[in-house]
Order: sequence, then structure tokens, then C-alpha cells
Amino acid sequence: MTGRAGVLTAERHRLVMLAYRICGSWADAEDVVQQVAVEWLRVQAEIDNPAGWLTRVTVRRAIDVLRARQQVLTYPGPWLPEPLVDSARSAPEDSGPHEMVERWDTLTTAFLVLAEALTPPQRAVVVLRSLDYSHSEIAEILGVSPNASRQHLVRGMQRLEEVEDPPARSRNPAALDGAVGNCAAQTSALLKAFLHAARDGDPDRLAELLHADVKAYQDGGGKTRAALRVLMGAQNVARFATGVAALHRAGGSAVFVNVNGAPGVILMLSNVCHVFSVEARQGRIYRLFDVCNPDKHTTLKQMEPVTMLGTS
Repeated sequence: MTGRAGVLTAERHRLVMLAYRICGSWADAEDVVQQVAVEWLRVQAEIDNPAGWLTRVTVRRAIDVLRARQQVLTYPGPWLPEPLVDSARSAPEDSGPHEMVERWDTLTTAFLVLAEALTPPQRAVVVLRSLDYSHSEIAEILGVSPNASRQHLVRGMQRLEEVEDPPARSRNPAALDGAVGNCAAQTSALLKAFLHAARDGDPDRLAELLHADVKAYQDGGGKTRAALRVLMGAQNVARFATGVAALHRAGGSAVFVNVNGAPGVILMLSNVCHVFSVEARQGRIYRLFDVCNPDKHTTLKQMEPVTMLGTS
């Protein structure tokens, strides 16, 4: 494939991932890129930098979509991003720990939840800087000055710290050697222990796995039965989890997957699909995310077969 259609095909995945980081919705990201494709194919003038043009228009259209969503005043219960679900498998061999961290930094569920507190321009700047765009490049993309881009970044990072202080992480690539794999392994072990304790109806053992400041988010979108507020505290979360497990003990199954680059699981509880993932901190589960809104399960269709959860 050659010409503009070929350029678009080569850039499409990158553009969708960029739009997803800004929108928090895979369906919206694909719609954004489809709109950009139409605009791209209609442009009559010669474009000197096709990738730059596509990036600029994608970011601006994604910001428009984010603004429109933020203007919707009500959402039934906690809002979570549409999960990016992939088969549970190891990272490509040519990806070192530093590259893996930077690649997923603004794709994690935890970041996408926190990013809802940002203005659309702040979110775009934070995302673009995480992808190594300079302030001069961001200024051109957003149609602002480099100084304005820096101000968006400063205010955006301050706002993220106000909402929730992110886990400390070394910026030295050498110090990250092995850290990413170890973190994923620890999170996976915590997730499996959590599932087994919930299945066994053991709230005390569950509470031992949870951070003192744990929060649990469940997004049903008004389409399925779900908690309408964020659950806080180890005891509250443990009781809720064991209660849910007891209701569905006879009709549940689980498949391990990656959710936004981190260990997760697809739970089928009485024919309702839950995309479940956790964030670990200090060796315990710090955040739990459960997306059971069927409208947000778009990426499940792209999955490969993966390992079933054992019953032992």
C-alpha cells in the first residue's frame, strides 16, 4: 500500500494509542483516528511531515472528545477507563526495563483514573512529555507557546500530586534493571492470592493482602449491578469482596490477562463479565479496578486464548 493510505496504515496503531491515553476510551480513540483519517485523505496540499500532521490533528480531536465527555455532569458510580485487555504474556525480548516503564507509564489504569482530574490541555501535555515530545513540539501540536506548554505540565503534575501522590520510582534506567518484571510478578502473585482468599470466603486473609489506604473502584456504568461509590479501607474492601464471591461461587470463572500493561483477570460471575486489575504498593494491594460495564469491553474481542485460573 502506497501514498497517503499507506502512511495512515503505518501510523494508525500509534495514533490510536496516543488518543487512548488522552481519552481513556478505546472506542473513542478509534473514532478519533477514523475522523483524522477522513481529514487526512481530504487534504489537498502536500504535507511535508505526515507523521507530525497526523499527531497534531489526533491530539486536538482527542482533546475535543475529552472535553465533551467532561461536560457530562453525571455518571452512575465511579468512572474507570475502558480497559486495554491483552493476553497474558511476557514483554517483547527487545524491550528493556526502562523502555517498558516509559511505554506504559501513561497507559496504566491508575494514571488514567488520576488524569481525570486534569484539564484536557494539561492531560495532553503530560501524556506527550511522557512520550518524549519537547515543549516546542507540544506547542506546535496544541497551538500554544512553549512557555504555555511548560505551565500546563507544571500545573498538571501539581494537580496529580494533589489528587494522589504517585509511587516513588527511580529515573535512573540502571536502577530499574529487573524492577519492572519483579513488580509485575509481585502484583500477579497478590492478585492470585486475593482471588483465592475471596473464593475461600476468608476476609481476614484478604485484609492482610490489602494496603491500609486501599481503594476499590467498580464501574458498572448503570448497565450492571455495581458499587455506586469508591470503597475505602482494608476491612470494607475485604468484606465486599468476600460477599460478592459468596454470591457467585457456583457460577464463576477466571482468565488471566494483561490490563493496561499490568497483571489482571477476566472474571465471569453469573454471566456478567468483570475486567479486574490491581495496583500494588509496599507489597500490598493499593488499588482495585473492576470494569463490569459491558460497553467498555471493546478490546476483549481482540484477545488470544490464555490460561484458566486453577481451583486449588
